Amino acid sequence: MDCSCGAGAVVSRTERDKQNPNAADLYCSCTKPECGHSFVASLGFKHSLNLPASFPAGVTLDASVQGTRIFCGCGERATIQKTNRLSINVSDIYCHCSGCGHRFVMYRAYAYTLSPSALTTNELAVALIRSIPPSARRELKQQLSLF
Repeated sequence: MDCSCGAGAVVSRTERDKQNPNAADLYCSCTKPECGHSFVASLGFKHSLNLPASFPAGVTLDASVQGTRIFCGCGERATIQKTNRLSINVSDIYCHCSGCGHRFVMYRAYAYTLSPSALTTNELAVALIRSIPPSARRELKQQLSLF
């Protein structure tokens, strides 16, 4: 999980969504002490990529979140294979179940802030710039030189 300042964030607790058993709210805190941002992100089942070769009877095509772990509908723990960042606040998380072979996609989306970052706007901007790859920094520098 990432904080808006570019640093990592840890999940302190998880609450299942009462209306959607395949989704959960993740309560997160920035690992950067001077930031202090705490926020809630949503994580939930989006869709299947492929069915298991031998799909067990009675198993649903979904996934769930328990604590900080993702579980396949068969009950086995799934591993994250890839994260596709669609924006700063939204990602698709590609998962694979080693138990039954189910491949599926979860979504992660920023929901809301619990306590704002203590960093100033300038400090946040610098932290974000430091978190991007050098090639993107060079491109950003060229774009900023136009102003």
